[in-house]
Amino acid sequence: MTSAPPGSEFRARARAEADRYGPDPWVFVRELLQNARDAGATRVEFVAESRAGRWVLRCRDDGEGMTFAHARRYLFALYASSKESRRDQVGRFGVGFWSVLRFEPERIAIRSRARRPDPNSQDPEDRSGAWALELDGDLATARRGAPPTLPGTEIELERAAVDDALERRVFDAAFQNARFLATRDDPERPLVVTVNGRKVNQPFALPAPSASFRRGRVRGVVALGGAARVELFSRGLRVRSAASLADFVVAGGRSTDNSRVHFTELPGRLAPQALLESDALELMLSRSDARDNKALRRLVDLAQRELEGLIARQLDAARPLPLWQRPWAALRDLVRRSLAVRMVLAALLGAALAGGAAYALWGDRIWARFRPAPGESYGTGPIEHGETASANLPARYADLAGRYRGPQVDVLTGAGAREPPLTFRPADLRLHFAALIFRRLGEADEARVPEPRGDYAFGTCSEGQVCPEVELRLDAPAGPMRVPVPTGHRVVAGSALLVDADHPEGAPAPLAAGADEEALLLLTAPSQATLTYRTAPAQAGPPTRAVSSGLLPPELRREARALRGRSIAARVSALTRLTRELVAYSTAPEVAAQHRALAGEHFITRALEIGQGDCDVQNGLLTALLQEAGVESRLAIGFVGQGGRVNSWLHAWAEYRGQDGEWAVADASTGLALGTPAGPEEPGEIDVSQGTAVVEALETAASPDEPAQTDMVARAGSMGHDFADMSQRRAALPWGLAVGAAGLFGLAAFGLLRERTRRRVALDASGDLSRLLQGALQQPEVFQAVPAVFERPLVPTAAGGALSLAQAKRLAARGRLYRTRRRSPLAAEALAGDAAVLDDERPEARAVADALGATDLDLWDALLAGTEETALLAAVSARLVASGEPWQVLASASLGSEELRSLDLAPLRLRKSPLRGRRVVVVGARNPWLQDAAGVLATRPAAAVFAAMDYLLDRLDLGSERTARLLRDAAREAVHEAARGRAG
Repeated sequence: MTSAPPGSEFRARARAEADRYGPDPWVFVRELLQNARDAGATRVEFVAESRAGRWVLRCRDDGEGMTFAHARRYLFALYASSKESRRDQVGRFGVGFWSVLRFEPERIAIRSRARRPDPNSQDPEDRSGAWALELDGDLATARRGAPPTLPGTEIELERAAVDDALERRVFDAAFQNARFLATRDDPERPLVVTVNGRKVNQPFALPAPSASFRRGRVRGVVALGGAARVELFSRGLRVRSAASLADFVVAGGRSTDNSRVHFTELPGRLAPQALLESDALELMLSRSDARDNKALRRLVDLAQRELEGLIARQLDAARPLPLWQRPWAALRDLVRRSLAVRMVLAALLGAALAGGAAYALWGDRIWARFRPAPGESYGTGPIEHGETASANLPARYADLAGRYRGPQVDVLTGAGAREPPLTFRPADLRLHFAALIFRRLGEADEARVPEPRGDYAFGTCSEGQVCPEVELRLDAPAGPMRVPVPTGHRVVAGSALLVDADHPEGAPAPLAAGADEEALLLLTAPSQATLTYRTAPAQAGPPTRAVSSGLLPPELRREARALRGRSIAARVSALTRLTRELVAYSTAPEVAAQHRALAGEHFITRALEIGQGDCDVQNGLLTALLQEAGVESRLAIGFVGQGGRVNSWLHAWAEYRGQDGEWAVADASTGLALGTPAGPEEPGEIDVSQGTAVVEALETAASPDEPAQTDMVARAGSMGHDFADMSQRRAALPWGLAVGAAGLFGLAAFGLLRERTRRRVALDASGDLSRLLQGALQQPEVFQAVPAVFERPLVPTAAGGALSLAQAKRLAARGRLYRTRRRSPLAAEALAGDAAVLDDERPEARAVADALGATDLDLWDALLAGTEETALLAAVSARLVASGEPWQVLASASLGSEELRSLDLAPLRLRKSPLRGRRVVVVGARNPWLQDAAGVLATRPAAAVFAAMDYLLDRLDLGSERTARLLRDAAREAVHEAARGRAG
């Protein structure tokens, strides 16, 4: 020990470090066992002897031993450890051996023989591997001794005896700290520890009901026993202990690092218990505590789930749930225990919420992607469909009055104009320009000549709003002309200009309002100028009462009116789907011929009879349905604009006033309710031009020598990119579904492939839950993480059902929990009134009744049967009733002179008893206070009543305010009585 400091100084430092291991002087037993385990021992023997006033303690292991050079470098020095780089070692701080100084030894002997001596060492002891050294208690002197003959290490300590309990103390220290100690090289093999031949080792188990579990580097046992205790181990050595699992991870929890703790056994009740072990814990220097880190929290969470599962199984075995409740309970337990299930359910819930939010925001636009548009089928690509008019747009625009012949079906006969008459900026907007509006569908068969009806209500472009700039090339006669305006927009004041050769900067264009709020351009002469104007979103207006068209059959009117209680958006969506079901989209020649054959009938009548039609036929029917459902709506004819220009074909749609007072678009030909279509096109949205239908009835503007087109080749060029867009979007849907399915599969696979928990469960077959319930009532904080104990109906009632512990506690707090054993008449009446009466013959009910102080109805029945009402008590009862307290005061010879009992019978809802609805107070018939008051009843009745009430209310402890209120009138009457007596 030449490298060590002088003995006294080194001993002081070593003892100071040993004191950091806690207050237990026997902690060195744990440290010796830990060193033996780290040395690969399979057996450790303690020999404790008390002789001639001396204590001698020897500890020998069969481990690897050590050379003297190793001991000099690591054992006889502080803060030096050879175990720091080895994961299978417990000790690594270089202090533990010197905890033997806590024993206050007067002699320390160390003997060791290494299994692997150092043959190259210059020291003969190291070459042999065997050595022995004996130190005095002050570490001041050392002398050689006889080395051991077998491999391993032996420590011998000697000091003056304190008592004759050395063996018991050593055994207790070894048992509490290392009864589950395992060997270093085989964690499944116990490291055998004996004290004077008595085996310390115990199986890592607890008595039933219990559940043992293992997951990777973690193992544990949870159980229900007679003392609340939780012990935490690392590599078989105890680290911490507490009364509950929560105490390990809650700030300020009542856990302790004391190496020996006594858990008080309380007979008659059960409490959660747990043994937990993990070699992933991060231990402190003293190895008597672990850091509150993720490893500890995971271990505690796992144990908590296993404890919940054990209690649930025990409850199921003792009190099975009804069949209809078991699936829900099983699912709830599965969700609590399985992270994989929780992840899958969370993913499904997130998908459902996202779908619901998408539907609420975009409605049918979402679901339209999952079904073909009219004339389109999945897998075959788009087919020609959409426009059905007889003519294309001319290159210049004039009012459509006189050209529109009403909703019917015609086959396309003209090529689309290369340069449509209307363009707009910004080009990324998507707009529906309404050129004709029909509020009254009875007039839709012919467009009226526009007539000015007053001043036009201009719009205002506010800061931050998108206000499109429109150019409309005219070829119009003199007179009023409807100006195409996007749905939900108004022309901005001062923006309308007529640009021609004479006015290159533009001349102000006069506008007026038409019959249906259209913007009318007042031309004083024929014009081929260009009209430029800006539009802005109109301010929301008050909705007007929708007027029924009167054109629908009775059954459809009833179906539409039945929707009036729903929101406007829900009505529009439902009626759009209904329209598509009633009238399928078609532009086939035979369908057009059927409509021409029924030209004498209104278009709604023939549309419902034929069951097919184009856009204005469908949306005319949709408008009628919306009006019948109480939604302000109108049929619009105009142009669909995108990419800065309108399509070469007219289209029809329904306009309706939404909940916000703004006009919006609904289109049965595409099945979409688009809202106000005035925003920029967004990636992934369906192009509104897809599936559009052309209003038939425009005279063709094509030159006579332009060949007629009957096969839609002409419009294929202008709309082909739209169809391709739609096809790509629809084709992307299966990929989206595949990605979602792959995500869910990945979550499920993660749950299945992650490390599983293996468990064994042993239940208590007796079926007696009384001890468990009593433990939960006495220590609710220990059971706070096990809600099943408080929520399950486990407390039997005399009516044949059961209460939960939480219900019983609430009832007891209000004084409304009762008990019965022999079903007395009072108990029978209480059961008839649905009172909560526990079955005192069942141990569970009896334990709860005792703990919560339930009222014994059998005792009260016997007590009331022997009561009588004296004149004094009758007067007292009358005085209390007059004060608003329905009490009945009675006397009983079975009570002692000072006894008093009270019971409120109102909660029992008695039907036959004369005491129903009253609070009964029973006093001893021989009570001296009441006898004195009864003596003066004849001469001073008010004073007698006051004296009796004062005595009773003081004993009942009703509170000062209530007592004063009840005594006030009685005192007043007594004072008046005394005054009258003095006057007489």
